[in-house]
Amino acid sequence: MVFNQKYFFQASLITMVIGFGMNLHASEVSQNEKNIEKVVTQSFKPLMDEYGVAGMAIGVIYNGKSYEKYYGVRSKDTNKSVNSQTLFELGSLSKTFTAISGTYANHQGKISFNDHPSKYVPALKNSEIDKVNLLELLTYTSGNLPLQFPDNIKTDKQILEYFKNCKVKNPPGTYREYSNPSIGLFGYLTAKSMNVPFSSLLEKTVFPKLNLKHTYVNVPEAQKMNYAFGYDENNKPIQVNPGPLSDEAYGVKSTLPDMLKFVNSNLNVDTNSPVMKKAILDTHKGYFKVADSGMTQALGWEMFSYPTTSEILQASNSKQILLGSNPVVKELSQPKSKVFHKTGSTNGFGAYVLFIPEEGFGLVMLMNKKIPNVDRIKAAYNVFETLKDN
Repeated sequence: MVFNQKYFFQASLITMVIGFGMNLHASEVSQNEKNIEKVVTQSFKPLMDEYGVAGMAIGVIYNGKSYEKYYGVRSKDTNKSVNSQTLFELGSLSKTFTAISGTYANHQGKISFNDHPSKYVPALKNSEIDKVNLLELLTYTSGNLPLQFPDNIKTDKQILEYFKNCKVKNPPGTYREYSNPSIGLFGYLTAKSMNVPFSSLLEKTVFPKLNLKHTYVNVPEAQKMNYAFGYDENNKPIQVNPGPLSDEAYGVKSTLPDMLKFVNSNLNVDTNSPVMKKAILDTHKGYFKVADSGMTQALGWEMFSYPTTSEILQASNSKQILLGSNPVVKELSQPKSKVFHKTGSTNGFGAYVLFIPEEGFGLVMLMNKKIPNVDRIKAAYNVFETLKDN
């Protein structure tokens, strides 16, 4: 299904209808637009009110069409409205691009998912982390790498020493423990295989091949005026600071139109070039099923059998799944119908993507405030269920 039409709403009409600054453009308002406007407003406006979200961008793909909706402001200081050029931090949603960089490199013959780290960083030979292969790094099944690096790890030398000295508690491939160092090392090794910095691998190869023209690791000077400020738990303006392997784990910034384009590439893989079609399809394969969760870890994405429920999706972001060590079993069979999602956060931003290929449905949520994952998931799935029922 190719999306060849976009619908937008008049900013003045939206302001009259919902009264909180949605900026959209269109020559006419169809019934489908009204339905989507209504359900998105009902699902997401309460989150803005409850958590004091300054600005939000919501995109919906449904029935072959793409809808964009913009709320609030990208900076409280300037009071400039969120629009199609506004850049949001994606947080861990960036990991889906890290995964594609790996599947692309694999199809270029640069890496194998069975490789071990010392192939690319010889200094890691004979370390415990060298027992882990690249697939296990990418799927967080590397043993027991933590959610974040220790606070004292800052330089490249310290990162190397950290991995040289880390101890693997569990046999690789037996437990999933969500980890920035794990997928961060995967991205770093992938870039080493291509002889470029990771940010260049994304900005000069992956993003152009996905036709993403306003997606960045390092926001260019000319685009900084469009880079929103996030707001932390004390409502202080904030933008992400670089950290160890942050480019690989949570460093991407993007606009709503680009993220909708990315979701469209996942929903309609045949619209991609042959090499990117293969890379994207590989990220849709499930590898490790997390016990008692209904979730299978794919590459970057979290995958579920379809049909599913909002409760199952929310459970995949429970404290135990996000912060705990959970037993997994290798998933060799693939469900015929699948649901994919991924959340992302930095200290000042929240993001969420949900897409269901069988239904031709996708949703992107970008906001400049971090709110609970389960609330994002609940709101997004409510949009899908309401539209499907109607």
